[in-house]
Amino acid sequence: MSLPARLLCCALVLVLLPAARARGPEELFLPQVASKNERLCTGADPAMAIQACTTIIDTRATSTSQRVQALVFRSIAYLNLGQSDTALADLDRAAMLDSNNSTVWAARGNYHHAKGDDPLALEDFNHAVTANPKDASALLQRGNFLLNTGDAAKAIADFDKAILLDPKNPAAFANRGEAYRVGGQSDQAIENYNQAIRLDGKFAAAWYDRGVALTGKGDFAHAIDDFNQVLKLDPKFAAVYGRRAFAYDATGDHERAFADASAAIKLDPDDPSAYFTRGNFYTARNDLDHAIEDFTRAVMIDGNYADAYANRATAYARKGNYERAISDYGIAIRLNPRLTNVYSNRGLALLKIGEVARAIDDFDNALRADPKDALSLYNRGVAKQRQGSQSAGDVDVAAARAMDPNVGK
Repeated sequence: MSLPARLLCCALVLVLLPAARARGPEELFLPQVASKNERLCTGADPAMAIQACTTIIDTRATSTSQRVQALVFRSIAYLNLGQSDTALADLDRAAMLDSNNSTVWAARGNYHHAKGDDPLALEDFNHAVTANPKDASALLQRGNFLLNTGDAAKAIADFDKAILLDPKNPAAFANRGEAYRVGGQSDQAIENYNQAIRLDGKFAAAWYDRGVALTGKGDFAHAIDDFNQVLKLDPKFAAVYGRRAFAYDATGDHERAFADASAAIKLDPDDPSAYFTRGNFYTARNDLDHAIEDFTRAVMIDGNYADAYANRATAYARKGNYERAISDYGIAIRLNPRLTNVYSNRGLALLKIGEVARAIDDFDNALRADPKDALSLYNRGVAKQRQGSQSAGDVDVAAARAMDPNVGK
């Protein structure tokens, strides 16, 4: 699954917050209490922000640093309204006013990344870090960019530097945790999430990410505890329902899994994992038509969702539609060859339609991955018998039953 969208959205916030949680955005303007226009310029309402920022920008008494900051805030407001050309013009103007302002270059980097121009984005992030090597926010944002573009190792290096500069920034630890998790280092990820939570116990995203990491380690009970905490902090954190549904499903609590998956779909109809989890619930209840509908929805949203193809294939096979099952198993294998159980399932579907040689090939692949897979060994024996190799088939069946006396019964 792709990285959490919060990393992208938070990058825009971090442009405005060089000391992430140490101060409010209006404090970038003046050391004293911010004026009304300064508060509105940094506010959430784009139209009001544009008006207030424009007043600051056009006022003669405004200092260069204040004007630069107002241009950055106004660019974000324009971007939120879909006026990307105007947003870029403000960032370009800010860069002309202060070419060594790391905040401006980081904002431009986020703009180019949002527009899909990653080479230009990387140039801007590099410029931000070069302009002010002690700006923890610039390092954090470049790390976020590197993480979102698939370079977890370099992202960790930037997060390391950001943490040295700002060791009390929970976002830096949370994002370094995410980089470790993406890189397959679950224990290091959890350590970083723990530190983020120690620094800010109300940091819902850190609780969520730790829950995801615990799910990956198979610690579903503690993952559920973390997801419960997220919903206490932020009941509208839609992604939690899908994740918690998966954890409930894994623990056999299918009723709660179904309820959470349905809630996730209601809050976010474009969450493929929610449809996947609910599809599993329907499959367990032998409601195969609804299961197929949900798995189909999942793969329509995420065409690379190998598990959803695999489980839809199983639903088709249970309905006796072996041709469709074989097709879906093939897609799942192509997307993720490590789903070795899919070979066994496809082999059985092939055996059902008389494709004995192809079935044997699939059972061979399953057994290469797991030589102790008694069911695949038994089914290969049956396939060999049907192919006319009675003695070879008998050997496989006997070996399978030595592993599991109940296999095939």
